[in-house]
Amino acid sequence: MKLFFKILLSTVTVLTAVLCFVEYYMVSRSFSDAMSQEVSHELEQYRFIRMAVYLSGEEAGREQLGERHMRLESVSGSISSDLPAEWEAASDGMEVTGSLSYRIRETGGKQVLFVSGRLPDGSLLTMGKDISQIYEERLHMEREYSLAVYMAMAACILCMAAVSYFLVKPIRKLKDAAERISCGEYTERVPEKGRDEIGELARSFNQMAEAVQQKVEELSQEAERKERFMGDFSHEIKTPMTAIIGYADSLYQKEYSREEVREAASYILNEGMRLEQLSQKLLRFIALGQEDFCLEQVPAREFFQDIRETLKPLYQEGRKQKLLIRFQNGELCIEWDLMKTLILNLIDNAGKAGSRSILLKGERTDGGYLLSVSDDGRGIPRESLSHIQEPFYMVDKSRSRKQNGAGLGLALCRKIAALHHTSLEFKSREGQGTTVTVRIPGRKEGTP
Repeated sequence: MKLFFKILLSTVTVLTAVLCFVEYYMVSRSFSDAMSQEVSHELEQYRFIRMAVYLSGEEAGREQLGERHMRLESVSGSISSDLPAEWEAASDGMEVTGSLSYRIRETGGKQVLFVSGRLPDGSLLTMGKDISQIYEERLHMEREYSLAVYMAMAACILCMAAVSYFLVKPIRKLKDAAERISCGEYTERVPEKGRDEIGELARSFNQMAEAVQQKVEELSQEAERKERFMGDFSHEIKTPMTAIIGYADSLYQKEYSREEVREAASYILNEGMRLEQLSQKLLRFIALGQEDFCLEQVPAREFFQDIRETLKPLYQEGRKQKLLIRFQNGELCIEWDLMKTLILNLIDNAGKAGSRSILLKGERTDGGYLLSVSDDGRGIPRESLSHIQEPFYMVDKSRSRKQNGAGLGLALCRKIAALHHTSLEFKSREGQGTTVTVRIPGRKEGTP
């Protein structure tokens, strides 16, 4: 049974019981009072009439009877009575205890009050009066009270139905909100009105919904970070794996001098170790959301030489695409592996843009160091420039799928640039190429 009907039924049941008790008490009390008054009055009248009969004779007593009837039985046994025949039978057998006795009996469809007593000479005087009016008044009162009870119950049902509706309405809203939350609408809230228990319940419900929403968002973000880590990691291992496979294939296919073999094996070892470190850093950076990486002062020459050695198997002599690296000496305040990942991503994108020549350039500036990657490829449409750093966004989706692109490279580059307190700057014209610039700030005073 619903709460609405429970409240309504409980209230109506209690009110009905109370009204019925009040009706019974009032009717009984009124009837008892009326009956007591009538008996007292009749006893008083009986004493008066008995005195009149004793002093002045039977005729004097009958003059005082009014609506009453009298029966006088002398000591000798003679009887004088004007009681109706049915009353005679009802009055027989009355025992007189003390000076007076009375009883109420039903006879001939009427309620009759009989009062009996003995005169000083021993005669028995019995007086009877029809008191059916008192019983009729009781019946009338019962009907009136019953009608009042029914009307009160009807009014109560209407009032309690309205009250129950407004009492249950906030709970119904809580129920509907809970159902919507269970369907995934975690922003659902209920109004917090009043300071009663329902208001407190609404506030507790909203607090619970807020906690659920935060937990769901945390789980969603965690799942998104893990998914992005898997995508980014699979994206980032392509370049070192291609280089490692290229060196390994060259060692397998050709005969090299001992020094060349050691050089190739050293590269494979270094790239393998870098790949292991990169996976751990990407896990911390992407999946765990940590950004407490230590930026170190790195000589520009060593950094560009590392880039050159990494890409050497991909841009060997005889390839249509050429990679040019030009730089000025200086120092870069970077996290080596992550910045290398950024540059390799930019070069990889330049290679996929159909360019014939790619230029990696480094320039020392007053405020730090400037890195740029330029190509002469197809360029980027103006309307796409504001979206290319978004995760999974691809300018040409059909070409990106053919080149195993996932639209994650530039999104990762943007995050790495933010870690270095900078951003990516794009200049591009369709059909003429693209230049991506990263302005790396220098070491600040007091920083490690």
